Amino acid sequence: MEISGKKLQEELLPQLKRRLENLKSRGVNPAIGIVTLGPEETWEAYVGQKIKLAKSLGITTKLLNLRPKTTDDVLRDVKTLNSDNTIHGLIVQRPFPTYIDTDKVIQSISKEKDIDGFRNDSPYQVPVWLAVQHFLTHVSQLLGELDFQFWLSQRTVLVIGKGQTAGRPVIKELQNLKIKTLVMDSKTIDRNNLFRSADIIIFATGKRMEIPYKMLKKTCILIGIGLHRFEGKLQGDFDEFEAKNSVLYYTPSPGGVGPLNLAFLFENLLTAAENSTKRGV
Repeated sequence: MEISGKKLQEELLPQLKRRLENLKSRGVNPAIGIVTLGPEETWEAYVGQKIKLAKSLGITTKLLNLRPKTTDDVLRDVKTLNSDNTIHGLIVQRPFPTYIDTDKVIQSISKEKDIDGFRNDSPYQVPVWLAVQHFLTHVSQLLGELDFQFWLSQRTVLVIGKGQTAGRPVIKELQNLKIKTLVMDSKTIDRNNLFRSADIIIFATGKRMEIPYKMLKKTCILIGIGLHRFEGKLQGDFDEFEAKNSVLYYTPSPGGVGPLNLAFLFENLLTAAENSTKRGV
């Protein structure tokens, strides 16, 4: 059975709108700063969705496209946005050019504005993890489970891919919750055994994978984070037709994790705006 991230996002939006209206009634206009690096084709699809949702909610966006020659070029503009009190959340959109020091840039974002949650000391959880957690909470409710944490603790989760923006933060949060977590990457040899063991599989590779669907448990849950372009269209990491006939629940790609990811990004933004009023910014 397909679980639509778009429908789950729509259920979250009224709460976000109420918080936004409350902030605006107090004279606070939440705004997000988005820094992009390099040509549009590398970031347009991802940033376009952020701007579209922000506009529908009534959130201000400030887009800054850079063609940096060095890491210092990026750091200089991030510093300026950090000191801009009209910007409550700040993200630097991946991917980065190879010659830019990713960690330096991420750590240079003000902790209070790091709504992507990538800083080591960020007060915000990474939106993609919050999206995955929301999906799993929804599934547990569909199954009639009353205690989500206990239900999840009885599952074995396989995460495929351990990139900085998706796989790694998801693995980290699962391990923090003491969930049995298996990890598969390009160097993994005994893949079939991992597929057989998994109750939940989270795909975060950004490329189509060959999956032994017949080996999967019929009660398995597939969550796709990764996206890639094939013949001009965005596609997910696994074949949805095969998933439909092989597992209990799965997310579509696109239209799965993406919409929820955006909802939680803006939830973090609203929290940042609320916190700014407490600090008197």
